[in-house]
Amino acid sequence: MRRKVKKVRIRKFMLIDGSFKSRILQGAKVTTIRYGDYEAKPGSEVYLVVTPSDTTIAKVRITRVERKKVRELTNEDAKLDGFSDVKELLRELNKIYGELHGDDEVTIIGFEVLKRFEDGIPLKWLKGLNYHEPVEIARLYLENRERLNLSRETDFIMRRVYNEGLGKAVRTFGPKKVQNALLKTYHALYAAGVI
Repeated sequence: MRRKVKKVRIRKFMLIDGSFKSRILQGAKVTTIRYGDYEAKPGSEVYLVVTPSDTTIAKVRITRVERKKVRELTNEDAKLDGFSDVKELLRELNKIYGELHGDDEVTIIGFEVLKRFEDGIPLKWLKGLNYHEPVEIARLYLENRERLNLSRETDFIMRRVYNEGLGKAVRTFGPKKVQNALLKTYHALYAAGVI
């Protein structure tokens, strides 16, 4: 009995199992193979988000989107996906999606990493900032701070995010304060017409 294949459109981000994080960041995994019909535009840029933590680890450019039947998958497909051979790839796909059959269709999505986020960015923060990265928000703040008139604490946090990175700012001030400072800054930048 054939399962109903869902159609999924990738717009802003792709979820990937956290066990693949190091392979992706090292460049050993440059595709993701999904059961079903996935739509993504080659050339578009999206964020890679690892589960279950929902942490953004990279910004990638989609390089290709190809549909294949499971039986058409090759060792080359497996290697690009970070596996040693097609048997290992199929074991993993069956673990994720349940037993796949030769005629089942998968979508191979190729990508290249444009930017790594070593500390990670919580997905909900990225969504709250309308997909503007924290360092970008901090940079825009520093370029426009005279116009924005934000508190000294927010100023201090934005400088830390810009100069030392999100991870260090979070370790210094705590996640709640950093998130609040980013949101205040984003809204002030928006209100001022900067973004």
